[in-house]
Amino acid sequence: MTTIERPRSEIVTEEIAVTIVDTDVHPLPASTEVIKSYAPPEWVDRIWPTGNARTPLPHFYDTPEAFKTSSMRVDSMPPSGGFAGTDPEFAAKQLLLDAGVSIAVLEPMCDAKLPQAEHILKSAHNDWLADVWLDKNNWHGRWRGAISVSAQTPIESGREIERWAGHPYMAEVLITPQTRGIPFGNPHFDPIYEAAARNGLPVATHLMGQTPFELIPHYPVGNPAHWHDFFASWPLLYVSHLMSLVFDGAFDRHPGLRVVFVEGGFTWAMPVMSRMDRIWEQRRSDLPHVRRRPSDYVRDHVYFTTQPLEDVEVGIFREYMEMMDLGDNLMFSTDYPHWSFDSPAWAVHRFPADQRERIMRGNAKTLYGLPETVKALPDERTTAASQ
Repeated sequence: MTTIERPRSEIVTEEIAVTIVDTDVHPLPASTEVIKSYAPPEWVDRIWPTGNARTPLPHFYDTPEAFKTSSMRVDSMPPSGGFAGTDPEFAAKQLLLDAGVSIAVLEPMCDAKLPQAEHILKSAHNDWLADVWLDKNNWHGRWRGAISVSAQTPIESGREIERWAGHPYMAEVLITPQTRGIPFGNPHFDPIYEAAARNGLPVATHLMGQTPFELIPHYPVGNPAHWHDFFASWPLLYVSHLMSLVFDGAFDRHPGLRVVFVEGGFTWAMPVMSRMDRIWEQRRSDLPHVRRRPSDYVRDHVYFTTQPLEDVEVGIFREYMEMMDLGDNLMFSTDYPHWSFDSPAWAVHRFPADQRERIMRGNAKTLYGLPETVKALPDERTTAASQ
């Protein structure tokens, strides 16, 4: 591991104000052997050799290794060796110190084809995340974790949420949205929603794209030929899940449920909300269980992370954001260490002035119950004192 500057015994514990919360950061185990060490021994040989934890992409020209390597920032490989996102100390230097992020929400990316295998894999990642990132390398308390659970095994996932709900640094529940044709509003997910809401944890969903069964949504004209086509179409999947959450009554069944759509953008939300409102107004008799305007459900229960931001003229983008009026529902994110990283210094100026504080820290601070201050990293106190 790299070090920031000083040994732990000499770390200065000065408190600095929380100014930026990053809601989408991707840590990785240092190796497959590391994550295997957190899995039940009887499952190790049943998951990894079979390919259930990671499968090839016969339908794309890209290969898994090419995708994995090219998706990372070229400067994010730790000097000590290893892959991007595997070294907590180097990530702290790049993200917390250099980029100025106060608190980062960590969302490991893992999935499997078979339900029980996926449950075991995600459970192992939870143990690894808690140990390596939230304990051994979290003296500053600035890493927050996501409890990874399988959408395929909702009852077991509810138990997994209960296992971690009392952890001081687990901030949310994380599921993948590729659910084999079951929309998020379906009662299938109720054990997950019930456990999360009861424990005051939002349910975040982040897209994955490395296994054949995740080719969702299917295009009307067939499957895409390139991973890039699939990547660009991801928001369509979120649109479908958002409509289902509202129209299928998930928020009425679980009034305390909060959902976070991660890395799918957000500029699509306003036209979708408007269309749902019109449908509800004209066909309300078909939806007696939808007691309020759909857009009200979204504003009260749903959050969107900002990355990837549209790279259009700043003035026009701000005007559109003001028209959307979703300042209370947006949370800043970088997508570190991926190549699509949105720098806080670049992103903040794209938001309307009256929405910046809420987007950069306020909304996430309220949703996740984050503190007003955090411990400064070595050398960060000098920067903070000069501001």
